[in-house]
Amino acid sequence: MAAQGTCSTSPSNLSPISVSPPGPPPTPPPTSTAISKTPLESKASSLTPQPRSACREDLLPLAVFYGPLDAKNPLLVSCEKEIQELLGFMKRKKALATTEEKKHEFHSRCATSLFNIWTKYAPRLPAAYYNEKLLKVGDELCEMKEYKLALLQCYGRYLQQFSIKFDENKADVNQFKTVFFPKGFGDKTAAHTFHALNGKNICNYQLVCDSDTNLQNKESVIQCLHILSSLRLIMQVALPQEHLCWIIFNGTIYIYTICRKLMIIGHSSKALEYLLWASMCMESSVPLLSVRYLTWRATLYAAVCQCYHDCQAGIHGEAFARRALAKIDELRQLELMSSSQSQEDSRRYYTEATIKLPWPRTITERLLDEMFDSTASRFLAVLEALSDPNRRTLQTGPVVTDEVEVRDVVSELFIAGKELLIMSNTGADGMLDFPKSSLLQLIIKRKNVISVDAAVKFTKLAFTYEEWSLFESSAGQLIDFLRRRDDPESKKAEKNLTLLIAIEPLINVKRNKGLVFPFENYKEGQTYINKIALHDTLKTCGYSEDIFRLAATLYSCVCDSPQNAQPDKEIVVDMIMFLWQKCKLGIQRINVSRNDYAKFTQKISTNKWVYLLWQINEIIHCCKMEDIDIVMVAEVTLRLSEILESLGNPRRKFKKSLDIPLRKETSELLETPKGSVEVLPMLKKKPEEQLFLAYELLDKAIGGINLNCMIAALPNGTSVIDHCYTTHTHYTDGDICKPVTPNSFIMDLHLELIQAQHRIAVVLLDHLQGCCLTDVA
Repeated sequence: MAAQGTCSTSPSNLSPISVSPPGPPPTPPPTSTAISKTPLESKASSLTPQPRSACREDLLPLAVFYGPLDAKNPLLVSCEKEIQELLGFMKRKKALATTEEKKHEFHSRCATSLFNIWTKYAPRLPAAYYNEKLLKVGDELCEMKEYKLALLQCYGRYLQQFSIKFDENKADVNQFKTVFFPKGFGDKTAAHTFHALNGKNICNYQLVCDSDTNLQNKESVIQCLHILSSLRLIMQVALPQEHLCWIIFNGTIYIYTICRKLMIIGHSSKALEYLLWASMCMESSVPLLSVRYLTWRATLYAAVCQCYHDCQAGIHGEAFARRALAKIDELRQLELMSSSQSQEDSRRYYTEATIKLPWPRTITERLLDEMFDSTASRFLAVLEALSDPNRRTLQTGPVVTDEVEVRDVVSELFIAGKELLIMSNTGADGMLDFPKSSLLQLIIKRKNVISVDAAVKFTKLAFTYEEWSLFESSAGQLIDFLRRRDDPESKKAEKNLTLLIAIEPLINVKRNKGLVFPFENYKEGQTYINKIALHDTLKTCGYSEDIFRLAATLYSCVCDSPQNAQPDKEIVVDMIMFLWQKCKLGIQRINVSRNDYAKFTQKISTNKWVYLLWQINEIIHCCKMEDIDIVMVAEVTLRLSEILESLGNPRRKFKKSLDIPLRKETSELLETPKGSVEVLPMLKKKPEEQLFLAYELLDKAIGGINLNCMIAALPNGTSVIDHCYTTHTHYTDGDICKPVTPNSFIMDLHLELIQAQHRIAVVLLDHLQGCCLTDVA
């Protein structure tokens, strides 16, 4: 969220491999590069077999023995054939390695095969050909996301010819040049060395992300900072050499990619210095001062401004933004004096670069009209002024400030945004309509129309700031429009708005309409919630309460949707937590006699809170476990497994269950009246199946805690955030809180889950053994 303002106008899904520059650099940059999670200096090459004796290969003829070093040379042909066969095998078989054991066997086999190829041919191939082949294979491995193999067997092999003890984090520029470029930058091998160094850094970053997706571990952040430091050193060496401008351009892309990740997780202060460095490098490299690189420069400028904003240093951000605008204007003046490009192309580049900078911000319609030349650009200014990257969508409420003027400005911005939306996008039928172009494309073309993605963002902001009338009217019309489109992005936006409409009655308890009036064609009292396609189970439940409508809507949007059309993770996670807080209280109020098994099953099958508990569990397991609070996952699993255990093993808890055959299905005990709640799928299972389901749920929760402890643990084994505190009052300077028993809460939950799983496993084994003995008899 921290980089939202920056990313909104930057290339989507930016990565070191996928970025396309506005124009080709003077020297073509290498293809994708990367390297391993562990630095090369650690030499932790567990996949690399011990080298065989090279004596036999040394005695064989060299490649020149067979003739010219061209495509017909048999040794070169043989080497290329073996490499392509291995790469083809990896592309075919990688998808078949589904289990951890198969993945380990697959990677071990591939590493051994590649190692044998290099050992076989390295002594016989020309050095230049061999080095080029190493880098080319490394690039292909990176495209297959085999970063560790690319590091150890390709980029790492190339860099072994230099000093292995060299520490880039402690070295200066002169030491770096002495070690890696002893022949200077004019040597033809310099480009290969830069290629390998960049590859090493990018692979290291990719492997850090693979092991810790959200960089929750402190060590992961430290590794990213080391990678950024190494990239900066490489760029510092290449900056004075104009023919190496592609190193600078690629380096800025790599730095931006890593820094954006750091900004998202709240480390903008650490990313700031590297983004400043990248911006200065783009300004200092003469070949990169061309107008075709201006859009990328503006993206870096905007990222720096966003960092200042995240660090509560808006004044510095505004100063930097004004400096950036001045630099852009300087380049425009130079282009006007001597330009080989058409005026239309130049104008498009300058317009796109200027609108990316969010400072200075506007707050009134008069200033919007004076400062911007189109409806699209004015609407972007409204979005940027209202957006707060540190605020989640469901964190509703007015702007947090004691200044009345600021609140008035926020209201004026919503009024301005509403007017712009109505004037530019209202069709002949009085309903909203939108083009297929993005807001950035519309701004560049100076169009007086707004894109649908910008309208959706504006509606979500109205929800966050509790402008309920504006939210309800715009969300309803947007859902009607989005339903007529089939692309995944439209479906995702539709589900986001559907979920917000479903939760609005639960948040807006006072039914406050907000300060901004709804659209003129919006009828007071009209509701769009009835148009929402809810899950079929809602019809059978018969619950009209808003909490259960929200649960059914969330279940439908998450569990019944394809992966490319899932609603925003932030909204889903917050709604799961909201539902669990309500469900926890409801489950605690269930009062069932533990003496009668039949009454227990009847109560469980008709209780709406148990139904809600089951829905929450299903939604959780449709999401990634690491995205959800593991404490909540553990609590939900314990409550649900307790119910399943009681149903599957009634003899343990119910006195009036001794005469009930355990093999009898639970649904046979239920005499559900006509029109009542449909029996949950888990209640229709046999006792053994219910116990096995409880065992599986507990196993997943235990695995989730293990993963959480692994990625959130410090090197000394303690947790980053989970500590208990006790108050000591015998000090003279007042009460002092000291941490005691680290990780105690998570440890208690972990132990409770393990105990419940063990207990259910014992009962399940007894059942299975009893069934076997009965069959034998």
